[in-house]
Amino acid sequence: MVHIMRGAIDRDDGMSVLEIMIAAVILFIVLTGVLGLVGTTTMMGVDAKQRNVMVNALNAYIERVQSLPFDSVDLEANGGILASEETTRVGEFTITIRPGVEDGSNEALKNLTVSITISAPQRASVSMSTTVPIRDRSQFLTQANRSPETDPSIAFIDAYTPPEGAVVWDSSCLGATGVLKLAVEATASEGRTITNVALWIDDSYVAKDTLLNPATWNPATQTFTESTFVWDTRQTEDIVQEDGVTYIPVEIIADGMRTVSAYVLDDQGVSVYTVRHLLVDNHAPGIPGVPVTTVGSNTSATLNWLKSSDGTTDSDHYQVRMFKQPLDDTGPVLPFEHWPEVTVGTPTGTSLAYTTGTSFSRYYPVVRALSPRPLASAYTTGTPIFVTRPLITGGYTITQSNKVYTVTSTLTCSAPTFPTSGLTYRWYRFTATAPTPVAVGTGATLSVNAVQLTVLNQNVPCPSVSYYCVASYTPLGVHGGTPESSTSNTVVTTATGPVGSTAYGVGSW
Repeated sequence: MVHIMRGAIDRDDGMSVLEIMIAAVILFIVLTGVLGLVGTTTMMGVDAKQRNVMVNALNAYIERVQSLPFDSVDLEANGGILASEETTRVGEFTITIRPGVEDGSNEALKNLTVSITISAPQRASVSMSTTVPIRDRSQFLTQANRSPETDPSIAFIDAYTPPEGAVVWDSSCLGATGVLKLAVEATASEGRTITNVALWIDDSYVAKDTLLNPATWNPATQTFTESTFVWDTRQTEDIVQEDGVTYIPVEIIADGMRTVSAYVLDDQGVSVYTVRHLLVDNHAPGIPGVPVTTVGSNTSATLNWLKSSDGTTDSDHYQVRMFKQPLDDTGPVLPFEHWPEVTVGTPTGTSLAYTTGTSFSRYYPVVRALSPRPLASAYTTGTPIFVTRPLITGGYTITQSNKVYTVTSTLTCSAPTFPTSGLTYRWYRFTATAPTPVAVGTGATLSVNAVQLTVLNQNVPCPSVSYYCVASYTPLGVHGGTPESSTSNTVVTTATGPVGSTAYGVGSW
């Protein structure tokens, strides 16, 4: 091989057929490995998204069941309110949930088993099952006689634990320390000892740290303090697959507001608890719905879109961006990439009033959802482009001869700020005495249009005269090629008698 390649270098007549074939084989082997790696990586990303949607749906269902009255947590066939099967859709995924309820170890406990299957077109279905306890908070583990004087106490240590409603992720939190510690202190009454302290998430999972150590302790002392436990919000649970043999670690803590419950149990069987709510933010929210635009005037439009979810809660806020088509841009490239951007806003709700547009302009809006950190979803795609309305301006005069008023107007309609073909204008007029619009002219300017109005006598005020214009055109460039029309504002005379040159107001839309 070395001899062949050296010969190729010494010759001036290029590579031989044999050398080309050897090089092609080597290249084929390398590319086969690379393409296989790309395919595997892509499928891993798809599987991760599918499992994330499944876990979020599972946690949302469990959270909903936990919020129900304890006595109603059972299947409908057994007198409860849970359907034996529930199917929902999340984007491209179809999720089927089948619950089962069994009695727990005492009257204040039930075991909820949830089997969930997620499927999507051209993808293999994935299933998992988990069992969580459902507790009757009014009775949980309290078998002994209760008394404020003898009950144990437990509290979070604020110096270490994030405050109520704090944003947390991984093993971090917003705040001075940045470390997600769940610190508690518990005390038993005189003559009693603490037998167990535990931290539960949504009353479904014991909190764990990054080394999978559970947040449960058995001190057997009158007082207990724990200030070093660092919660891993990405804690996993091995979920058995359909084959009954394979286990895959799956994140079990969904994004959204989670309830952290600190329980203490003393040696007399008395248990009390305290809670703190923390907002878990490990993943970006889902993509919101495509915005629907209602144009209001030459400068305003209202955008509305369907909310997106961030785990089990709504997305924290949204970012709206707007792109305006230049007059010389007729290319087919997506406007998101090359139209100039105009400032819009970051609303917390699912609508936005845009009020700083320009007359007769073409805009492309996009929206994405953000979490509190903030993590961002992808932007919406396929949003319809909208056009603000043209504006007519001008003035009028009124003269009077006995019972006849003459109203003379000169008006101009704004030109589009985007490229068009076949642009035409048609003007319409109507009066207080003849309310049906009449076409009175074409072109961007309506010059010296006069109308005579006869009244009963010369003391009767002059009836009002109104105008509006309809611009017809075919937009060019992105999503262009289809004829459209836009209607201007309607201007109206306000003077009731003879008057010199007077400007029309903006009128109505």
